[in-house]
Amino acid sequence: MKPVVIGAGAAGLAVAATLLDHGVDADVLERSDGVASSWAARYDSLTLHTVRWLSGMPGYPIPREYGSWVTRDGMVRYLADYAERRRVRPEFGVEVTRIDRAGDAWRLTTSGGPRDASAVVVATGLCTHPLLPDWADDPGLPLVHSSAYRNPAPYAGQHVLVVGSGNSAAEIAVDLVGAGVRVTLSVRTPPNIVRRDTFGVPSQLLGVALRHVPEPVMNPLSSALRKVSVPDLAEFGLPAPAGDGYTQFLRSKTVPILDHGFVDAVRAGRITVVPAVTAIEDGTVALADGSTLRPDAVVAATGYRPGLEPLVGHLGVLDKDGLPLANGARTLASTPGLYFAGIEVLLAGLLREIAMEAKAIANDIAESAAREPATSS
Repeated sequence: MKPVVIGAGAAGLAVAATLLDHGVDADVLERSDGVASSWAARYDSLTLHTVRWLSGMPGYPIPREYGSWVTRDGMVRYLADYAERRRVRPEFGVEVTRIDRAGDAWRLTTSGGPRDASAVVVATGLCTHPLLPDWADDPGLPLVHSSAYRNPAPYAGQHVLVVGSGNSAAEIAVDLVGAGVRVTLSVRTPPNIVRRDTFGVPSQLLGVALRHVPEPVMNPLSSALRKVSVPDLAEFGLPAPAGDGYTQFLRSKTVPILDHGFVDAVRAGRITVVPAVTAIEDGTVALADGSTLRPDAVVAATGYRPGLEPLVGHLGVLDKDGLPLANGARTLASTPGLYFAGIEVLLAGLLREIAMEAKAIANDIAESAAREPATSS
């Protein structure tokens, strides 16, 4: 009986490849028709928030030719090449809909029928199910979630309201203004903002170095870092978090905006910041301060959920936000052999964490397999 890896994105490929390094062949099940399908579906201008040399998968780093900040298309090419070089052969078009305990092993309900597994690695991704607020139900004007946004072309000559305070909202807003689109950004909670890099030094390195610093220390430290690296944007509607930027991250699970053009666009007046949206009716947008807008279209960068409830919600392995209670090689005592890879929000960079999780998970599965009696199937 083999281990099964669910998902052929960065996490799934990394775990499967590292298992092969241990001599363990796993089945990789992917519901789409190719690797890195979630990357391929994102907006055209997407660029990694993390630097190339801290974003590669085990056994094959991202080549220098991809540049310091890898593009969406570059990441898709890299992962396809990674699967080929590392001899990972996913089964495409197979969707897993439920995981259940079956004695000392696991049984998966799939679109191709039931499948048993000695261990299961859930690597389906952090951003799989788009979230839309109630006000998006019947807005009376064109509205898409950021997952459906591709490029500025459909919005030429229009006034677009972008809703959200994360990296997707900031990047889509910058993408639109770069094409001459009039952009208003609606923000409920002013985000923390850090430079993507300063004098060539990636801010990600700070996230790595400070990962284990306690919350009471991180709050004043993050405030100090913002003051010295990002201009005061309070007059533009984006005041810095009131001394609790790190607590805000822990509470909201929203990574700080990594700036590479957003701050300048706001200061230049090319992006106008307004309060939170409270309702949209017949094309009129009501804001929290009592004012209204009538944009031509809305892009709602209002977040995602991993959508794991149908798959494992009955197993008691998720928290109130639908995130795994245990990640990487850590498993719950009630669900031995059930692992989650790449489904966690981190300041140090998700791809870097995936690479480390893959090694730890593969090592744990290989050690468990070595302890099994030779006669077991």
